[in-house]
Amino acid sequence: MAGKKKEIQLQTIISNQDQWDELLLTKGIVVIDVFQAWCGPCKAVQNLFRKLRIDFSEDNVLHFAAAEADNIETLKPFRKSCEPVFLFSVHGKILAMVKGVNAPLITKIITDLVQEEREIAAGEKERAEVEELVFPEEGSEGSADEAVEEEVLTYSVGIIKPDDVLAGRVEEIKKKIKDAGFDIEADEERMLTEEQIRVFYARNKEEPDFDAFVQFMMTGPCHVLIITKKEATGAIPQWKDLHKASDSGETEEPMKLPGLTKPESLVNLCDVQDSVEDASRQLAFFFPNFHTSEVEHQVERTLAIIRPSLLKERRQSIMQRIKDDGFQIAMQKEVILSEEQVRTFYKEHVGQDYFPVLLEQMTSGPTLVLALTRENAVSHWRGLLGPKTLEEAKENPESLRAQYAIENVPINQLHGSSTPSEAQKELEFFFPKEQTFALIKPEAVKTHKDEIMKKVKEAGFSISKIKEQDLTREMAAQFYKDHKGKPFFDELVDCMTQGPSVIMVLSKENAVEEWRHLMGPTDPEEAKKTCPESIRAQFAHDILSNAVHGSSNIEDAVRSIKFAFGELDAD
Repeated sequence: MAGKKKEIQLQTIISNQDQWDELLLTKGIVVIDVFQAWCGPCKAVQNLFRKLRIDFSEDNVLHFAAAEADNIETLKPFRKSCEPVFLFSVHGKILAMVKGVNAPLITKIITDLVQEEREIAAGEKERAEVEELVFPEEGSEGSADEAVEEEVLTYSVGIIKPDDVLAGRVEEIKKKIKDAGFDIEADEERMLTEEQIRVFYARNKEEPDFDAFVQFMMTGPCHVLIITKKEATGAIPQWKDLHKASDSGETEEPMKLPGLTKPESLVNLCDVQDSVEDASRQLAFFFPNFHTSEVEHQVERTLAIIRPSLLKERRQSIMQRIKDDGFQIAMQKEVILSEEQVRTFYKEHVGQDYFPVLLEQMTSGPTLVLALTRENAVSHWRGLLGPKTLEEAKENPESLRAQYAIENVPINQLHGSSTPSEAQKELEFFFPKEQTFALIKPEAVKTHKDEIMKKVKEAGFSISKIKEQDLTREMAAQFYKDHKGKPFFDELVDCMTQGPSVIMVLSKENAVEEWRHLMGPTDPEEAKKTCPESIRAQFAHDILSNAVHGSSNIEDAVRSIKFAFGELDAD
């Protein structure tokens, strides 16, 4: 009889043949980490798996397991391998395998499999008959990886240490890396934890000054880079050549502590993993969301801020430049920030010498905040911006911060999110998820209800509450009380009470503005000229029966929602 599976937070542990056979009865996709008892499941992929589970939670088809090869006959070919192995099962058939912690390839396989399951579930394609992967015989030279076109790892992870960061040498070191023939795919400034430092420098842990080195690495921010070689040879062999060149001259110091004199070789300015296995593990550990360009381009969102001085002087120019560089503007908001908002958003900069100037600038007038989308939006926008300080930016005259510097203003005029996770946080700060009040008017309910509801859903709104009812004259007067006393008021109330309306609470980031944008201008004729894709342009009858109604601001939305759904008396 099959033994009981032991459930842990992320993966189901499979420790014998019966449990393996039972696992293969699982419906959906199972990602299996094949391990040997002496080393346990691979820790380097845990964060990646957690992210993927969250990303695809709505599909409910993705599962994770870890199988102990020692006691499972099917996995006998893997018992003598110390390299991590990941198997991919779909409805009980092993279809693919990846050797090594190749995070981009693992992500691509899972994403493709989930997408295929979506298409099958939607009836867009039929499940094809596929051959199950055949494992190699124990001790054979063959590899079952042939069922998957394995990609050569051309990426490595590098760290620029705190003293060089604080000395302002990051751009100089990055230039040295590029001059040596490498490329930098990602660059994040981080305060590393003790765990991250000990994992990255594990090969140095036996050295006498290692604990002191760990403490030194925690004294300030580091820059963590993803480095690749432009040629197909890969980054790691080339970096090894640099080590050899360094060793032929002055002796390289494996760890650099404060006060030590070091040679100015590139390998001492940036610590890089120099084995494929270590590099792949570090890529998964430090950059679990990273997708290589060979695997797929990610359509992302990033936050962009045009500060008041630039917005006032060169608004049209910078907006055109953003569009010319392939960005779509998903959301935008023009705001005058309070001192409290600036201090909250820039809290990591509050103690810096330049902060008073930044505070004065950011509260001096309207700021334009944009949510930009395109492939790899975060890194692309950061790359266009260039260095943060104006002094460094001016040494790179092609950068936007150099091109859009404002005379006599000592800070740069453009902001961009540093990482996808930071972009999400910053977007939530300026575009929090809101609720707004929405109503489909009686004339449109009769003729275009389904079409309007489709546009609501396609625009990304979720419907928190909905009901269909006839408005009384008192209810209609309450919704349009701002128009009371105007010549058209009674006729408007008549239009609103001639049949049932659909009343909704819509939820989305920046919901009030997004719904007003989707509705279009009040006058359908103007809507047809300026916003031809809007609801009023497509479905409105006239300026009174203009299909839909929505709140003009957050306060109005709160009042209307409470009134419409019985949480507040009409008066």
